[in-house]
Amino acid sequence: MTAVCALTNAVAGGLGWSVVPPLLGVIGADIGLSHASSGFVWGAAPLGSALAAPLGGMLVDGLGPRRVGALALLAGAAACAARAAVHGPAGMALVMFAFGVHAGFGAPAVPKALAAHVPADRVARANGLAVLAYTLTSAAMILVARGVLLPLLGGWRAVMLAVSAVMALAAVLWALGIPEGHAGLVRHAGLADMASLVRNRALGLLAFMQFLSLGVYLALLGLLPLALVEGGLSLDHAGMTVAAWLVAAALASAAGPWASDRIGRRRPFLLGGTAVSGAALCAMALLPPGASSGLLLLAALGGGCFAPLLIVLPLEIPGVGAPRAGAAAGLLMLVGLFGGFLFPVATGWAFQLGGFPGALGFLGIAQLGVLIPAAAFPETGRAARAAVLREVGLLP
Repeated sequence: MTAVCALTNAVAGGLGWSVVPPLLGVIGADIGLSHASSGFVWGAAPLGSALAAPLGGMLVDGLGPRRVGALALLAGAAACAARAAVHGPAGMALVMFAFGVHAGFGAPAVPKALAAHVPADRVARANGLAVLAYTLTSAAMILVARGVLLPLLGGWRAVMLAVSAVMALAAVLWALGIPEGHAGLVRHAGLADMASLVRNRALGLLAFMQFLSLGVYLALLGLLPLALVEGGLSLDHAGMTVAAWLVAAALASAAGPWASDRIGRRRPFLLGGTAVSGAALCAMALLPPGASSGLLLLAALGGGCFAPLLIVLPLEIPGVGAPRAGAAAGLLMLVGLFGGFLFPVATGWAFQLGGFPGALGFLGIAQLGVLIPAAAFPETGRAARAAVLREVGLLP
């Protein structure tokens, strides 16, 4: 189950989504994108995900992850293919929005599937491995999309068609590899479920953390390839720098949840990871792009060790738990990916007005802002997880 979820994350996120930033310069030259419009195009995908996520989460709870995830992947493949037909900024923003809608329906299926089929004390590390697959594939795209795939396939439009075909294949593999799910975890879900979750204080704090951390991550992913090249790095050097950032984040996304599961605590990783990553980004703003690679790795390690926990912590919150995992994931995506829309747009303007230092300073302060909800978030971990499992009848 973990392998199927990891493969899906790698294809839908690491390939379908992350193939865009390294090609953004080529795409922009072809269809006429400025820095500001590039930020809007990149931010359109998380905006689509944010708007679709609440309905997607409710459908995953009500129908199970198998059908919803497979149909979402097929829709994402169609949206990715549509990029190849675009000839202007508005059209690209529209198809990126449509691609984001597929993620809003499909992403809640992953934690729901893991909650149904992975032992409760290993769900965090299983989700960490799924994030690891996504992030490593993103790193691979940074390295090969422009230098290998672009000349091999004959242009960025052909790359999008090839990615679309791989996503369609992933939809088939998901449908074959995901069972219908634990009967006790698939339930009728509606607006009342979502309304009850909105009133949950702990989930609200978690959503605020997701808003800031995911917004900063997506803004960095869209900003770094182009900003490093414009800052004087060669194309190869910039690609290696961004890939190293993603690999460090990937390794931390597996190690952080594993260590958190082992000690049965969450708050040290939320607070410590946020402080390290935010401070590193702020320090990067004081240095030229070529001299900040060490700090970029430090930011990746700090952010990577706690970010995967955010999507599985609802399983340990009283009143949420596994039966409402899809709706909770949808709510987190609604808030987090709204940040994923706002932060790339704001960062694009910050980069246009203040260059690399202005953009990095803005993102560093935003990342440090995660400390505010993290400090107020109650400790969950082993004891809270057992209590929630008893609440829904999965433990005696």
